[in-house]
Amino acid sequence: MRAVHLNDQISFNMNTTVAIHVDPMIRAEVLVYAYVYGDKKTGFKLDTMDTEITWFLNGKRTKPDGFRELYVKLYGKENLNTLIKDVCTEAENLVEGRVATSFPDLLNDFTS
Repeated sequence: MRAVHLNDQISFNMNTTVAIHVDPMIRAEVLVYAYVYGDKKTGFKLDTMDTEITWFLNGKRTKPDGFRELYVKLYGKENLNTLIKDVCTEAENLVEGRVATSFPDLLNDFTS
């Protein structure tokens, strides 16, 4: 019997929190749950699995249902859905850019 190494596929789970300043009054802290994997051509890639948003009004944390209710009353359900989509997209793009440009440095910092 003989064993032969064929290849390695290395991947990581990465949970990153980023702040998105929607306007002077509204801030969102977004926890991005992502799967990071190696790509031989372009380095590391990101596959976002989920996001969680914590909303802040005037610097104070709000209850999720309270923020949604207030926003819907002021601007409507469609605008709330657009806001959530835009905030999540911005957060995912920020994390993806960080992985693309500095993931090896993040690994070095983590293991040092």
